[in-house]
Amino acid sequence: MPTLTIDGREITVEPGTTVIRAAEMLGIHIPRYCWHPGLSIAGNCRICQVEVVKPKLRFPCTVSCNLVASDGMEILTDSEAARKARADVMEFLLLNHPLDCPICDQAGECLLQEYSYAVGRDKSRFDEEKVHKSKRVRFSEEIVYDGERCILCTRCVRFMKEVAGEEQLAVVERGDHAEIAVAYGRELTSPYSMNIVDLCPVGALTSADFRFKSRVWFLTNVPSTCTSCARGCSITVGARWEKIQRLTPRENPDVNRWWMCDHGRLNWKYVHAPDRLGKALVKDAGRLAPADTDEAVRRAHQLVNRFVTKRGADGLFGLVSARLTNEEIFLAREYLAGVAGVKNLDVRPRTGEGDDFLITADKNPNSLGASLIGIAPEEGAVGLEGFAEAVKAGRIRGAVFFGEDVDHDPEALAALDSLEFLVVMDYHLTETARKADVVLPGVTWAEKEGTITNVDGWVSRLNRAIRPPGEARPDLSLLGGLLAAARPEEEGLDRPEAVFEALGKAVPAFAGIRYADLYSRSGRVAVKAAAAAD
Repeated sequence: MPTLTIDGREITVEPGTTVIRAAEMLGIHIPRYCWHPGLSIAGNCRICQVEVVKPKLRFPCTVSCNLVASDGMEILTDSEAARKARADVMEFLLLNHPLDCPICDQAGECLLQEYSYAVGRDKSRFDEEKVHKSKRVRFSEEIVYDGERCILCTRCVRFMKEVAGEEQLAVVERGDHAEIAVAYGRELTSPYSMNIVDLCPVGALTSADFRFKSRVWFLTNVPSTCTSCARGCSITVGARWEKIQRLTPRENPDVNRWWMCDHGRLNWKYVHAPDRLGKALVKDAGRLAPADTDEAVRRAHQLVNRFVTKRGADGLFGLVSARLTNEEIFLAREYLAGVAGVKNLDVRPRTGEGDDFLITADKNPNSLGASLIGIAPEEGAVGLEGFAEAVKAGRIRGAVFFGEDVDHDPEALAALDSLEFLVVMDYHLTETARKADVVLPGVTWAEKEGTITNVDGWVSRLNRAIRPPGEARPDLSLLGGLLAAARPEEEGLDRPEAVFEALGKAVPAFAGIRYADLYSRSGRVAVKAAAAAD
């Protein structure tokens, strides 16, 4: 294995490792535009110049992205020669670049701005008229292209071909008139096309959805997990004014690497829907009326307890959403199966189209978690599929829905009218919730903390990015309140870290995982969970 020296520090690397990667291993950042660890090497931006002391080259500096490390090599990344070479490259890249930083959405996270300040010159020697190119070109409904800002790093072209598998972009024209284009009369159709917005190191490719919404330095960026399907991509939630402004992928080599699908990126508008529940509702004289949340929790438990005492648990049905966190599902099981003795326990499946990359056909983010925790009807018990028929037959007379509804099933929805009581916990007023005796106001994934288990058995964190509306509470708090009403001696049931610890003790698949370790990246579930995923 070759051993080389970078800025006086020795490092041994695997054969074939490039100098830019070797420098990264030492914590040395070399400027880059076209290079990206998830794409092939293009070597066309030329900003990653370093000085090669050994072996001696004809010219002292060369690009480090495609320079393979060799034994005995000596590299200087911050020598006078390297700084001059980068300054020359920056001057070339800025020749025709427009001076529109004040109105550019990339301002604040633009590598052109950062490197111009860090390694560029403070004056320009260019006096000629700049070359003008296409502006505000719609590559699709989601992506806007500005040819004048483009530095032709070709990250977008390579991503569409190598990662998305759809060669829909190309460099057209020649010389200083070259720019990126979609085939004439067409647009980007890939479900992963918006990744090129993240990849673009300058302001050439922008999101039509986020465009001009906020300067990035005003955003509060919170690490979290996408809940649009069972893949559970690691994401960053950018929020401002207690509203989500954008979602972007967060690097996770075990789950989604650097990418996410367009649907997951844009699937957050419902969080701010006008029908969000901001207050508990209790049925009074046949109509739902606002109520104190604590009182509604007590009322819900009274209904469940009275029913079980009078009729037994066999007539009670529990529906738990696989969109809830592991901690919430665990408390739901503890309450329904442990306290109430419910055997008729199920989840609602959600399916759609998937692919062989990131998008899964399972649209519930935590199906595996629900399965591992044990949310499923016991043998001979009633599941969701037989719910409506069981109500008609009189087998089921009461129901508790945690984070779920049956709006998709007209027969099941109509059957709710025949129940003696119905308790619903949800974050918006569904048709199911309108038929309930008690409605507990939960929250969305963006307004709570907890963990989910993806399709492959990886556990990752949700973190609160915004406040919930009105008096809505995290589902864990509501479920903890129900359990506290039944077991007053138990404490800490509204803290996700405490519930996760209890989950690890009760369910072997989660044993040995520390909640605190899941903040910045995913952690693997125990072997049993991984085997269950296979």
